[in-house]
Amino acid sequence: MSFPNILHITEEETFNSYTTERVPVGTKAVVEDGRVFRFSEVGATALVVNDMNQGEAPTTGYSGEAIGTLAAGVTVLTGVGATNEGGSIAIVADVLKYGYIHTDNATTLPIMRIKANTAIALGSTGTVTLFLPTPTAIAAGNTVSYIKNPWRDVIQGVITTPTAVPTGVCRVAAAAAAFCWLQTAGVTTVQYDTATTPIAAVGDPVQMGVAAGAVGGIPTVGITQIVGHLVGLVEADTESILVNLCID
Repeated sequence: MSFPNILHITEEETFNSYTTERVPVGTKAVVEDGRVFRFSEVGATALVVNDMNQGEAPTTGYSGEAIGTLAAGVTVLTGVGATNEGGSIAIVADVLKYGYIHTDNATTLPIMRIKANTAIALGSTGTVTLFLPTPTAIAAGNTVSYIKNPWRDVIQGVITTPTAVPTGVCRVAAAAAAFCWLQTAGVTTVQYDTATTPIAAVGDPVQMGVAAGAVGGIPTVGITQIVGHLVGLVEADTESILVNLCID
């Protein structure tokens, strides 16, 4: 089954949540007025309406892993390893679906999109299936790194320094492990916190990481991740503010 690159959905759809992956995680959608959303899978904790969210923090268990010696033109990567992570199964089957994989050197395998993966036990190897054939051969001794789709297993934006990329603001209190739409571009409401730096005026940029799920002003030093700009009034601490998001 194929899907268009960008879906056109109604605003009502953005208030829905689902127990199954209705469209591929990470799918971009646009509502009637041009605001942008991404279809997301919730992590282990339910999301909060108007909170800013982020992806799952990258892990060293997904970096510098073994891969088999492979010819060019294959869609199934064999001998893919999983190490440096606790538990009997480091990689659950299809948890990397719609994620990305690449070789650690600069030239062998550029970023490729993942179609499926087998479960890979800690210290063992498994397979990763790609959407497209590999453009080059993979020689012995190469290693690979892989990552989930940023919109799979999203969590509430953490306090202080974000541990992953921002993934957007939720319109619905989606349960743990549910699927929903996160807004990534256009005007939205989002929780405001003055703990780090208050926002001074309309048009000011805002950052995540000032309080759990909140955004705030940006200091003159230590700028981290700008997620949008204030378009409404500066409200009181812990209230909602109007922000024009620029994640997508």
